[in-house]
Amino acid sequence: MNVKEFFAKTELSCEHCGENLLANPASGIIVTWRSEQNSPNGKEIYQKAYYCCKGECDKEMTKKSKAVGLIYSGWEDLSVYFNPLTYINKNVLWMDAINQGVTFKPAAFDKMINLFTVAFTETSRELTSKEAEEVKDRLENGIDPML
Repeated sequence: MNVKEFFAKTELSCEHCGENLLANPASGIIVTWRSEQNSPNGKEIYQKAYYCCKGECDKEMTKKSKAVGLIYSGWEDLSVYFNPLTYINKNVLWMDAINQGVTFKPAAFDKMINLFTVAFTETSRELTSKEAEEVKDRLENGIDPML
């Protein structure tokens, strides 16, 4: 039985142009933005997260986020979340951030939950040889030390 049958939503679309980012996860990114203010514990508050195409869509979404006073936090290739081993690593890193007191506003949290759910449906399989090489490279270069 296909894992996707158990999940109602199994898509990722660019928030700017609507392109299906699952067709080519390497063409998309997840971008996070935080509030100017930190939480009472001094940790970041993630106000917004979205998926978009690299390039022009990212530039347009950046303008919109800056216009409402958000502070850029970072971006990451979606393809990192679609590799079975780095998926686990990213899941652990985000859980650790929450454990350390980082706060997610509901809209940003929903985007992260959706990303992990959709990525799970894509990573519940054997590693491709390309993915195995990517993991090896990330480990050798100290990018994912928790694996």
